[in-house]
Amino acid sequence: MLQIGKVNKLIVNSKGTDGYSLRPEASEEQVFLPLRHAPKELKIGEKLEVFVYLDTNTERLLASGAIPKAQVGEYACLQVVEAPEFGAFLDWGMEKDLLVPGNEQKVKLRVDDWALVKICLEEGTNRIYGTTKLGKHLEATDFDIEENSKVDIVPVQHSDLGYRTIINKKYLGMLYKSEVFQQIELDKRYRGYVKKIRQDGLVDVALQPQGARNLFESKDKVLLEIKKHGGKIPLTDKSSPEDIYEMFAMSKKTFKAAVGMLYKDRKIVINKDSIELAGPEKA
Repeated sequence: MLQIGKVNKLIVNSKGTDGYSLRPEASEEQVFLPLRHAPKELKIGEKLEVFVYLDTNTERLLASGAIPKAQVGEYACLQVVEAPEFGAFLDWGMEKDLLVPGNEQKVKLRVDDWALVKICLEEGTNRIYGTTKLGKHLEATDFDIEENSKVDIVPVQHSDLGYRTIINKKYLGMLYKSEVFQQIELDKRYRGYVKKIRQDGLVDVALQPQGARNLFESKDKVLLEIKKHGGKIPLTDKSSPEDIYEMFAMSKKTFKAAVGMLYKDRKIVINKDSIELAGPEKA
């Protein structure tokens, strides 16, 4: 079955003078792939992944080898390229820009603005549009993640609390600055962990695993780093948070806990101004 507004895996059914006819494997539905959007030298029966959308001028289903920055059901932070009275057009990486109608704008969008939008499919017409009115979508969120899940996070907006973040392209949440110990770039993808799924449909995330898992991973990281430095590092649990972060990319609190576990396991010796491997670990 075709999924409009998403990437579909389709079969090349036939070729015409101006493009190809594609269809799903278990269906006779037809989608037209114009030559200008098609890879070179396609063969009949070949399978390919294409983005399927409705051409609003011809009311015809079209396919494209280009993939947008976000598909239906996903979030993205996009820039406004045109802002007529009836709405705003945003660059989402396709030949035709994404329309955010005026009645789907929380505040009026203007050219060069960056907007956090959800990509939607209009029921009945199958037209793709964007919205910045996100409240109703958050309330209806159905999660396939849980606390401590590994996720992809993309910080998109900075605030006093931290960074508003897109999670797995499907959810919105917050990365709190009080828990960030590295330089964060907006619109860059990071590996993160779910801290909490909130009742308001938002997700709190962190760059480090939480709880005992964080401590065990941090302990292994500290031990490995000491070995990389020849068995001794010029840091202790009394070193500054900045020096600790520069070497280990972790908070001082986490570092002290990891060092404590390693000391209890008799894997390190803590000197006045350094930490070094103990006994068998030196081998």
